[in-house]
Amino acid sequence: MNTNLFLELGDDSPLNRIKTYFDALQNSADEYLFAMDVSTGQVMLSKNFVRDFNFPDAIVEDFATLLTPFVWHDDREILEDAIAQLDSATPGVEIFGEFRLLNRNGEYGWVTLRMTAGADEFGQPELVAGVIARMDLKLKADYVTGLLNRNAFYSDLRKELNSSPNARGAVIFVGLDNFQLISETYGYEFGDNALKQLAQDITNILPPDIRLYKLDNDMFAFYVSDVYPEEIEIIFSSIQLCMREIRNIEDTIFCTASGGAAFYPDDADDVINLTRYAEVALEFARQKGKDQVAFFDTEYYDRWRYDIGMQNLMQNSIARGCEDFFLCYQPQVDAKTGKLVGAEALLRWYDRDGSVVAPMQFIPLLERSRMIIPVGHWIIENAVKTAKRWHEFMPNFEISVNISLYQLEEQMFYDFVKDCIDRYQIDPRTLVFELTESNKVYDWDYVNKQFNAFHELGIKIAMDDFGMGYANLAFLKNFKCNQVKIDRFFVEDIVNSEYDRQIIKHVIMMCHAVGMEVVIEGVEDEATYIFLRDVCNADVIQGFYFGYPETEDVFVKRFEQ
Repeated sequence: MNTNLFLELGDDSPLNRIKTYFDALQNSADEYLFAMDVSTGQVMLSKNFVRDFNFPDAIVEDFATLLTPFVWHDDREILEDAIAQLDSATPGVEIFGEFRLLNRNGEYGWVTLRMTAGADEFGQPELVAGVIARMDLKLKADYVTGLLNRNAFYSDLRKELNSSPNARGAVIFVGLDNFQLISETYGYEFGDNALKQLAQDITNILPPDIRLYKLDNDMFAFYVSDVYPEEIEIIFSSIQLCMREIRNIEDTIFCTASGGAAFYPDDADDVINLTRYAEVALEFARQKGKDQVAFFDTEYYDRWRYDIGMQNLMQNSIARGCEDFFLCYQPQVDAKTGKLVGAEALLRWYDRDGSVVAPMQFIPLLERSRMIIPVGHWIIENAVKTAKRWHEFMPNFEISVNISLYQLEEQMFYDFVKDCIDRYQIDPRTLVFELTESNKVYDWDYVNKQFNAFHELGIKIAMDDFGMGYANLAFLKNFKCNQVKIDRFFVEDIVNSEYDRQIIKHVIMMCHAVGMEVVIEGVEDEATYIFLRDVCNADVIQGFYFGYPETEDVFVKRFEQ
């Protein structure tokens, strides 16, 4: 094989004759172009071919051998067959093939190969013209809305940013909130029609010189030059108004949107980072409560990147059997006697450097990513195993486990819990399931139905963090539970505040009146404990005064005392 870096074209070479046209064509094409001299096997390559595949020169021999290492191994036969057809190619007849090709980012993507032979004056094949095109670049319009798609947006944005050295502007991403749920509820045909309507409505309210693009799923984007944040907020307000109602025949559905904006060149001076930052800002808007526009913020971005990194670490840990997770147990004591009666199982996680990450940092990530489902299985499995061992010391010892709404929605959750109880042969009456994130409950009938099934097994049900957020009297009325855990907020100043003392006393009285047991969290000193025991008649106490969360090997020493 000859791959001379400076292959010379003879004056009579057909490649030499078309070189001027080939140069003009490659400067205006996104595809990979090549032309082959049939008689010599020399191939002339477009500049992007040489750049992306690090070919030795724009003129090479044995083109197929050079390209093959970049083709997915299962697809190389397709390339070989296409090249083999050149030996008997009929001028004007296209040779076609599809295979996966390594791109500049180190990823394989589908491409199409098309080659056509041209004849000399005697009708014999003389020259082969070919093109390799990425399939994802061929389609530049969204088939549902008719708007140009992500590929076209990136291409047009690149041209816009390069149009002037003084160019300034902003990329705005618009994402529809909960649109997937609407499509699943009313059907995907309705969802497609709604997207068409929204695309038209948003296009109508944008200034004539601003083009709207349809990105992935339910996301739109546009670029505005020479714009200030206040102007973006005005534009976004118009978008919010035009999409408040998506109508079908029988219903009016209220759909909101969130927006994210990043400024050029202040936030980023290239297309990739500018669009990434706009998408990050959109995520920020959604985390702040949706139905609003947010601007790129470096501090939030750094925190977001940290969360993504932590999420990846946790995914790897889960894949290895949750090896970096561990449980700590905080003691719970009988309020009247001060004797140990149970413990709450609390999840902890080691970071890559071996440090323990604060629960408030990683548990919300588990919830949002739904990784709480496999981790929740691991928690219950290990808590039940631990309970079985500890029942040798105290047969009635209770272990409390936090349960999220995502776990309740899992179809196999009940079966998993029942299987754990059966396998380890523990008394289900020694398990307590605490509902977390009660502020996210929209269907109490569903929640009660799920928990009732566990209650029928004998498991106690508790409302966690009563008094915080939405875990209040109204939720207590809706939630059928055996136990109420009163948050530390109510007791942290109980010694000094008569108001707090009266609140906690009457809440405990009310719970007792309807047959609910009361657990008080956050007890850190003797005076608070005595008041809760003697005046409030609390049932169970949990807090630093009686012990910090401890690993199993440390906690078990309590049984030996």
